[in-house]
Amino acid sequence: MISKKVNLALKVASKAHRDQVRKGTDIPYISHPVAVAMIISEYTTDEDIIVAGILHDILEDVKPSIYSEADMRGDFGDKITDIVKDVSEDKVAGEPEKPWIERKKGYLAHLNNLANVGPIIVSTADKIHNLTDMLDEYDRVRDELWQRFNATKEDELWFYKTFLEIIQKKAIPEEMKADLGSLVNKLGSIVKQG
Repeated sequence: MISKKVNLALKVASKAHRDQVRKGTDIPYISHPVAVAMIISEYTTDEDIIVAGILHDILEDVKPSIYSEADMRGDFGDKITDIVKDVSEDKVAGEPEKPWIERKKGYLAHLNNLANVGPIIVSTADKIHNLTDMLDEYDRVRDELWQRFNATKEDELWFYKTFLEIIQKKAIPEEMKADLGSLVNKLGSIVKQG
């Protein structure tokens, strides 16, 4: 049976992401946080980490006027909100963004310094889903895929390889590391092809 906390997280995320779609598609964005939570549940039963997975993109992709950090702390408490903050890039929806490479370097440096495994699990599940979608889309549209991103395919590969190197040193399930590693290797093969 679904818990009240998970049910509330699904409602909040559905409302917060209601006008968003996955990059370059017409797929409702809510499919991503739900998929991330499902991936997390394959590796842990920690409800707070699963709930953080459902909420993981809200603080960076949703305007605070729609749902803020204070709202999240009120609804879900500090532990979940802190996990979400730890997996959020340094940006606020509706405000000018730093360049892609600067945001990614900052994100990776922050992740590298984390001791708490909760954010590492959420972030890894996020990357597993993003890469799964990316590879599926590549099979469908080939090199047209790279036009959807703010970075080259080589930069995307750099980001995912560096992310994988960081999580290899973290105390998360080995199977999760292996699953991400397999996807990163597939991306590497595509990028090397041309």
